[in-house]
Amino acid sequence: MQLIRTIATVGSYTFLYRISSIIRDTIQAAVLGAGPVADAFVIAFKLANVLRKLFAEGSFNAAFLPRFNAVLNKDGQAAAERIASQVFTWLVFILAILLALCLFFFPEIIHGYAPGFTPGSERFIYAVELGRICIPYLATSFIVALFSAALNTINRFAVPAGAQLILNILLVIAMLLGACGLPTIAHTMAVATLLSGIAQMVLLWGTVRFNCLKIGFTRDLKSKETKEIFRKIVPGAVGAGIWQLNLMIGVMVASSLPSGAVSCFYYADHVNQFPLSILGIGLSTALLPPLSRSLQKNDLKGANVQLNLGVIFALVLTLPAAALFLAAPSPITSTFYEHGEFGHAEVCATAPALAAFAAGLPAYMLAKVFSTALFAQGNTRHPCFAGLLSVGACTTAISLLASSFQQAGIALSISIAAWVNVLALYAFLHRYKGLSVFSGTWRACGILTFSGFLMGGSVYWVHLMGEAFYPASAWWRIVYVLTLGGIGCFVFWISGRCLGGFSLMHALVAGEEKATSPLPPLSCAPTSHHK
Repeated sequence: MQLIRTIATVGSYTFLYRISSIIRDTIQAAVLGAGPVADAFVIAFKLANVLRKLFAEGSFNAAFLPRFNAVLNKDGQAAAERIASQVFTWLVFILAILLALCLFFFPEIIHGYAPGFTPGSERFIYAVELGRICIPYLATSFIVALFSAALNTINRFAVPAGAQLILNILLVIAMLLGACGLPTIAHTMAVATLLSGIAQMVLLWGTVRFNCLKIGFTRDLKSKETKEIFRKIVPGAVGAGIWQLNLMIGVMVASSLPSGAVSCFYYADHVNQFPLSILGIGLSTALLPPLSRSLQKNDLKGANVQLNLGVIFALVLTLPAAALFLAAPSPITSTFYEHGEFGHAEVCATAPALAAFAAGLPAYMLAKVFSTALFAQGNTRHPCFAGLLSVGACTTAISLLASSFQQAGIALSISIAAWVNVLALYAFLHRYKGLSVFSGTWRACGILTFSGFLMGGSVYWVHLMGEAFYPASAWWRIVYVLTLGGIGCFVFWISGRCLGGFSLMHALVAGEEKATSPLPPLSCAPTSHHK
């Protein structure tokens, strides 16, 4: 039940974040549309956001959390605080240097990230201006990730998950305020992005202190644990953030397509990220601490229960969303974005990309489970190899599909690469003799996949019958999409239950309750490692 409670906690806050993201994107689409300014802001914002997910939330979390967890359980709170303080001090020093270099060389960075933006063009000039304002948000994200990982280790998930809401709240306020004397509304949004990073950092620092963890600057900078953490960040970025790496490649190629392609690609990805962020972040955040504890105590039974429960949850949580997006991409895209400057033509350009992204939803979640199991062992090398294979598959597929299918071809290439990543991760995980996917889990996965096909077919048939009555009103479109989703989920649940797809999940939940490991108590007594 601990895994379910954690997923529910993180997932509920992430659900609020994704709802606020949809509201943000809807207002953004209406205000900016899909023109040059919109493309420039998407590039600037996406660069900071993708790097945040790739390095801060991805590789850094995967490298830091297991090591911090191990030290906390083995050597106690003071030793764990010493390691965290060393990492914090090094991070601030390294990030200050990198940030200065990024600000100085930002035109070259934009030219490399979006080669389709011609230097001197309107899109390029705006992208450089907006990017220089947004990029410090990336630096604050590393500090936020450090504090969040420390809190997650002691089962404090609510504030780290809820802090991300600050970004969307400030962006919506910025769009409602307008340009405020700046050249465009996009500039106000960039300033709001920077301020949100600072606000999240302050909030997480206060929460860490409130929970009796003392993390701050120190002059004691040498330890093998800290060296090991930083050594694993780069390979961990390839392993933990492979979806984000492939998205970066996709954005680079989309920048070479006609104006508006980057925005349509961005909007399709953000709808697809709705279930991914809620469920993927919740599942990986919930899975890593207990898996790490079980493996450190050589409790292979408990670790296997967590792994198999994660595999089933990955499919239960993503197959319905994938089926809905594949069967009815146009009404979903229209419901989210067809307002103001975003018209029917933009919907027609975005919907195929959404369907193509949806094909990789289950793969992304399974990859989260398998890579988390490897990271829990301190293994970042094998996820890195799997990530490199995935990047190669993505690049090859884009070269074959992008010219013919534009942004939809790029999205499909990313989905293909996600499945390559899953197969490679499972092959590496299978080599570890202690962890395995049960035969009953595979049977349940087959049943759930069949239920997903039934759901997709039912949603497609209902939409085909009701397409002539598709409403023009925005509110009735929401009702229409919710009705499609409700019918589809009912079919998925009934078929999965009747065929026995959920029975193993209930048995594993009972096993997980028995396998839960207690956490060491924290002390608020003063420590002497800070100087």
